[in-house]
Amino acid sequence: MVEHIRFTPEMSNNWSRGWSETQKQRPWAFRRLLDASTTSQLQSKLWIVNELINLNIQPNRVALLGGWFGHLITPLLIDELNVKYIRNYEIDEDAIKISFKLNARYKDIVYKTSKKNVMIDEIENDFDLVINSSCEHMFPMKKFRELNPHLKPIYVLQSTNETKYDDHINCVNSPNELANQAILEDVYYTGSKILDNGMTRYMVIGK
Repeated sequence: MVEHIRFTPEMSNNWSRGWSETQKQRPWAFRRLLDASTTSQLQSKLWIVNELINLNIQPNRVALLGGWFGHLITPLLIDELNVKYIRNYEIDEDAIKISFKLNARYKDIVYKTSKKNVMIDEIENDFDLVINSSCEHMFPMKKFRELNPHLKPIYVLQSTNETKYDDHINCVNSPNELANQAILEDVYYTGSKILDNGMTRYMVIGK
């Protein structure tokens, strides 16, 4: 079971520079970076990787939908699953710039970003795993699948029933509801977990 991120000297260098440059160059985004680095955020990403390991799913090319800064999930996918390529689709320009600093050790070969609204524009067709760990912030994944009929990946989806936040526009009340929203026909995993912040998160993995 994976219980932590491998905190290497290269990661330490990337993260310290990324945090420092965010404070100096994009202070308005620093609060968001803090929010993306909480215990609960890491718990949800460790959950993803552990269930992929349990299912013996070893993807090569991964798309992150709204992957934010990508600094927690990226090293986990690379170090624990030996993923060869990750593309983070984000609409937040600040997040894209900061994510390059935080993942600088990977950016030349493994880690790329695209500024794109994945609920409006289609994405490339060469991914075998698609991760959306923030479905509550987007339209139901049915819309994404309709935009991308060429894609036949395994999906990893997370959401919550917590409706008190204005940007939670699409909450669900169970992992089955999340799977139904995405029209998953083959479901390999469903589960729920109460994270450190008290929020219940649901996760489904399937095709």
